[in-house]
Amino acid sequence: MSVFVLAHFQIHDRAGYGKYVDLATPIFMREGVKILANDEAPVPITPGLKVDKVVLLEFRDKAHYKNFFTQPDYIEAAKHRDRASKITAIQFDRFDPPH
Repeated sequence: MSVFVLAHFQIHDRAGYGKYVDLATPIFMREGVKILANDEAPVPITPGLKVDKVVLLEFRDKAHYKNFFTQPDYIEAAKHRDRASKITAIQFDRFDPPH
């Protein structure tokens, strides 16, 4: 069953975040992670929420999700992201409606 990650960012260093994107995007592609949404102008619904970017990722299953975040090259790329932004992320499963 698919696993999703929803992440939103407050970016304080655009150049540094751009470096992360340059490094991470090919890794997402190589590892078969689907980028379902990538919006640099999200509209917050919650009052007072400050968000510069939102990303929605889809992984094949939990093993794929766990394996991805242990890739050494992704771990290195994520260091740029962490220095350049504040990230809030959640992992959740696909909704499976009752039959």
